[in-house]
Amino acid sequence: MELTISTDGDEQALEQLYHWLRQDVDVVRSAKVGTTSAPGAGHMGAVEVICMSIGSLTGLANLGVAWASFLRSRNAAPPVRFTVVGPLSDEQLALLTSMNLPMGPGDDDE
Repeated sequence: MELTISTDGDEQALEQLYHWLRQDVDVVRSAKVGTTSAPGAGHMGAVEVICMSIGSLTGLANLGVAWASFLRSRNAAPPVRFTVVGPLSDEQLALLTSMNLPMGPGDDDE
């Protein structure tokens, strides 16, 4: 399962989330976490999109736990959205729904 995490203007919060995920042993063990620039972006060096490749439901659950921990460490939820790239299995969809992540539009054509 591939997903991206992006923001509507709070690049600092996105960068903090990226570092939070990279420091979470369970997330790093069960998913590939990287960054990329958004198309047409002009800010060199800034985290603009977090890209994740998650190979199991356990990895997806680890993301949910890390997200919940990240939210508890902040005064307010950052303006980020999670976007799934490609189709989901019924199990993945059920887990994503139960995690209540701020989801953006998905790309179900891949």
